[in-house]
Amino acid sequence: MANITYIELSKLLLPEFEAHKEIPEETILEITESIKSLGILEPLIVRPHDDEFEIVVGCIRYRCAKLAGLKTAPCIISELDDKEAEIVKLHENVKRLPLDHVDQGNTFVMMREKFSMSEKDIALSFGKSPGYISQHISLVSQDEELVSAVRDKRLSFSQAREIMTVEDKPFRKYLLNTCEVNGLTVELIRRWINDHKNNLLLNPPPADSGESLSSIPETPQYLRACQACDKPTDIKDIRQLILCSSCDTAIRTAILEEKSRNN
Repeated sequence: MANITYIELSKLLLPEFEAHKEIPEETILEITESIKSLGILEPLIVRPHDDEFEIVVGCIRYRCAKLAGLKTAPCIISELDDKEAEIVKLHENVKRLPLDHVDQGNTFVMMREKFSMSEKDIALSFGKSPGYISQHISLVSQDEELVSAVRDKRLSFSQAREIMTVEDKPFRKYLLNTCEVNGLTVELIRRWINDHKNNLLLNPPPADSGESLSSIPETPQYLRACQACDKPTDIKDIRQLILCSSCDTAIRTAILEEKSRNN
């Protein structure tokens, strides 16, 4: 078992890179009250740094210990190099206060740039697929509006992953706003994106017009024919049903019969 040493908080240093960029205030208050009542139950992991110690694991406990008025904290001193320290942080964060998708992406970017790690190397260290790493790195390279929507949980990572494939900025913004206001399934987002791409292929801007995708109005209207009445309808007003094959067939048959009676 590792030796536990009590170290003065004044001799502990926060690391240069902290994975958690934003921590809910209620989480800080909860941990602080727990430390006031019970103390720090699990030691911090630190590594020597000149005459002081850099925190590898336990930054939140350290901050809360200061708020709780503690002077020292139980620590396990470990000889870790920079790369080893970041890998330990990554594993500990997964077990304790999980990183959100944006913080994960920022951490993967840091590991790639600081330690020249490939996406495959990071995936092996994190226990995820290279695709998972690549998607999160891509997320944090997106525009701030999309990144903030994911961080604030106004948009799921699965929704963002589909929207990231859209280069047309007005349509991309339209999808983002519609997801936030009405909610869209990943399947529906994917379908609308395919419809939009097909429409651009069928109706491209004239070659000599000087038009581009970016010239689309900021508040465009994207229409799709209703399968029941054939009325062109704004896609934000289209609704999706989840049906078994039998019910789907029955409804489609009923719609066709109703159309034939009206024609």
